[in-house]
Amino acid sequence: MSQDDYNHLRKHVDFLESLLAVLVIALFVFAMFSSATELLVALAAVIGGLLLCLYRQHQALSRYACPGCGESPHNKADSVAGDRHDPATANCLHCGQRLSG
Repeated sequence: MSQDDYNHLRKHVDFLESLLAVLVIALFVFAMFSSATELLVALAAVIGGLLLCLYRQHQALSRYACPGCGESPHNKADSVAGDRHDPATANCLHCGQRLSG
């Protein structure tokens, strides 16, 4: 997975997590104030599908993580130096472990 693929997947996961939060809130609001059970069932099915999609994407992100520290090996945010990005590094920017492949 290239760094661009990782960034795209990370943005997609962030969007899906935000969408999931909105849908869960909507589910609770509809459950409290509505008697349309069909809508509640449909919303619950959408939330279930979204959870499955997020689970699969989190698995893909975890496969890309550094085996030593579990972080993204090519990105590091530092409070002093700012964001560092080096897609060609052979070592993890967090822990220094040599990356395979």
